[in-house]
Amino acid sequence: MTQTAAEILDAIGIDAICERIESGESQSEISQSLGFDKSHLTRWINRDPQRSARAQAAREASAEAWIDRGIARLDQACDKLSGIDPTAARAYAQECARRAAQRNPKYRETTETRLDVSVTVNALSQRLREGRQQITRTVIEQLPDNSDDDDK
Repeated sequence: MTQTAAEILDAIGIDAICERIESGESQSEISQSLGFDKSHLTRWINRDPQRSARAQAAREASAEAWIDRGIARLDQACDKLSGIDPTAARAYAQECARRAAQRNPKYRETTETRLDVSVTVNALSQRLREGRQQITRTVIEQLPDNSDDDDK
């Protein structure tokens, strides 16, 4: 009799799955090694809120393992005899860093720029009107007085 993916996962248990996740294995790699599709593992984890929370914590803890995975590939590429293309190793390390950042926010690069603009459109319109009025007064004041010409 063939076991279902859920029966296999129940027999293995969430602790063993989470150990593998924490060590840096992806859910795809874990599923593949067990002989079924990743969707089965995802459904099994999400079916139980405690399993889901435990798996999320394991993913967060796995960030360091993902960074280590990328660094290991870079180290291998530094060895000329390894045959690993340094550009490919760099791309792999960047992907590992991206995955680490997805799993744990403390691994995200933050380049946040914050700009608070508290000028409302109405206030801006009022200031423009006031500025136009001031310019108009200044121009009128500087016009020559032609009232004497009217008397002639």
